[in-house]
Amino acid sequence: MKQAEFSDSVVEVKFGAWCLNIKRQIISDGTVEKELEPLLYKILSYLILNQNMIITRENLIEDVWCQTYVDDNAINRAISELRKILKSPQQSELVVKTHYRKGYSFVPSVEFIGSEYQNLPIDNLNKPDVIKKAKPVINKTRLRAFLLLLLVSILLISFIWPVKNREVKTTYRDYQEEVLSMKDGTHSFLVLSPNEKNLAFIVSKNEGLESYLINKDLITGREKVLFKIGYELTPVGWSYNNSDIIYRQNSGKKDCQVFIIDSNFIGEAKHLFDCNNLPFFGEGVNNTNFVYSKLGYRNRDELAVLMNRNLITGEEYQISSPNLNSYGDKFLAHIEDKNKVVFERHQFGFSELYIADTEGGAQTHLYTTKNRIWSLNYDQKSNSLLWYDNVDNILYQYSLVSQKLLQKVSMQGVSGYSTTLPLSPSEMLATQYPYTRHIYQLSLDALNLEDIAPENINTFNAQNTNNGYIYYLLNDAQIKRLAVLDTATGTVSIKSNIIDFSIMKVSSDGEELLALKSNVIDILDTAELSLKDTITVDGNIVNVEYLNNKNIGYILRGDTATSNTAYLYDRATKKSMLLPISNPVWFEQLSTSKFIFLSAQNKLQIFDSWNNLITHEFELNSVLYKHSFALNDNKLFHSDGSNIYLYDLNLGFKANAELVYTLKVGLITQLSYAKELGTLAFTTITINNNKLVKAIEVPK
Repeated sequence: MKQAEFSDSVVEVKFGAWCLNIKRQIISDGTVEKELEPLLYKILSYLILNQNMIITRENLIEDVWCQTYVDDNAINRAISELRKILKSPQQSELVVKTHYRKGYSFVPSVEFIGSEYQNLPIDNLNKPDVIKKAKPVINKTRLRAFLLLLLVSILLISFIWPVKNREVKTTYRDYQEEVLSMKDGTHSFLVLSPNEKNLAFIVSKNEGLESYLINKDLITGREKVLFKIGYELTPVGWSYNNSDIIYRQNSGKKDCQVFIIDSNFIGEAKHLFDCNNLPFFGEGVNNTNFVYSKLGYRNRDELAVLMNRNLITGEEYQISSPNLNSYGDKFLAHIEDKNKVVFERHQFGFSELYIADTEGGAQTHLYTTKNRIWSLNYDQKSNSLLWYDNVDNILYQYSLVSQKLLQKVSMQGVSGYSTTLPLSPSEMLATQYPYTRHIYQLSLDALNLEDIAPENINTFNAQNTNNGYIYYLLNDAQIKRLAVLDTATGTVSIKSNIIDFSIMKVSSDGEELLALKSNVIDILDTAELSLKDTITVDGNIVNVEYLNNKNIGYILRGDTATSNTAYLYDRATKKSMLLPISNPVWFEQLSTSKFIFLSAQNKLQIFDSWNNLITHEFELNSVLYKHSFALNDNKLFHSDGSNIYLYDLNLGFKANAELVYTLKVGLITQLSYAKELGTLAFTTITINNNKLVKAIEVPK
């Protein structure tokens, strides 16, 4: 790692016509004074301190951005911005030189000005004085004291280390709810102003066709309402000075625009930029810039990246670099006094919490959690981050000072929540959980849709079998139970209480099921749930499927530098074989040598393992929620969250997608096809009315 920071004794640096003030991060040519952005200051300092060498892009990524990967556009933009700032009538000499396909170097000679030295050459900066010293005489008393101190230090470390790093225990506290809004409709998309005095949110009615953007004064309780006929208005952020609300306006799939308006909804809204029709969140960081999450990164509908956009020029650059083997980065919070952004990186099966500069540098991993971090707030008093896990109903507090978890609080006496915004460890804004889950069965002949499990409001992973049974999981009070529905009689039986299934797949004949537990796949008999086989893998499993002859296909998630990998587990030999499929997130088997898979680049492809090549590729419609697939007898069904399409591969690999069904209410989360019955089973999420509440800790 090369030198990246000046010595504390350096006050100013002179080069060419410029003088750089280290403490104030300002450059001046005697006429003009310019304040440098933190990233540009870091790049300039780095180039100066390493003047006698060519700085590669890899050097900048490692020592300035402090990341493993940074998009080339981000580096190009930063160097271009730095060169613009260094232009001056007094500075005719080139400052930053580009070496073709090599990197950059700093051209002018440099003088360092400090309190202890003047005009110090860079080669001598921070070098120790070359002074001969007398050989020290060993003092036995001091040696004994040193050894004793060393022993005490070792004992303290052995005691403190496990205490510091031990798991934080969950505490239980009582809370009571105060209703803030109970308007007729669904409350969602809570966005808190930077000063925490106002809350922007929406209330949707008539199945989402009618929505109201509301700004609520949390001190007085007064509300301002913005409504536009035919448009859905969703708050996505605030200006840094709390005076304006930034919102997304859309009607239809392609009409999506971002506007900014006075928080009192006075005057006309100003158009900022066009957007894709997918949720994102952000916040203004200064007079001109807006940081937000943008979906569609690397042409993947479900992959998000953090962007910094200049609201005046329209220029934007990415400030995070999520790997393709993830769902990307979701903006959570902007910490103004630290010039930091906090975001969640949603991986397959877990989530990671990160903090970085608003320019993308100094990215630091903070915490890893099994559940999503949907929203987060910064508590300035304790210099900590607060978020609520609405799966385990736990309030987390993470210290930015010690960079460790401070406490986990189980909130007793509260409703199930959807969106949450903790104000402090004792107060939290939240919307009550509005979602209802259903299982539907669609007859493909008559296109007759039947709600087959309406009484089970929290069902998921429905698996349709050819013998007329549907297996699914019930999630009630954090306990997962395996249920079986007999479609002929409509009766439901509970097979077992299962608390550790994260993925479940049932064979088409209904005789077996696959249960994923961490890095282990258990193959169970459905009659008695007895264990038939176990597959232990080295890595995180993204997906698991039954292939031909009841062999098992599974995908392991790659890290930031490697792609996902697909394996076929042969039941006869009990061995796994790596398949030469490029970066899959889902795959199935069509024949002995042909596989169909969805790549991380959002492409559906046919892979011929015999010839080791991709023979065909399908264009998928843009996803509205998430991709889900079901394959049986060369009929591939695909859902984008609202529509169900059929690719009849019996007609050849150039078959066009045929629209089979469109769900008018709710979102499709998963598909399963029973060939013998000619039916599709799928789970859905629908949205109901709820309330906006404040949860307050009850004093003991």
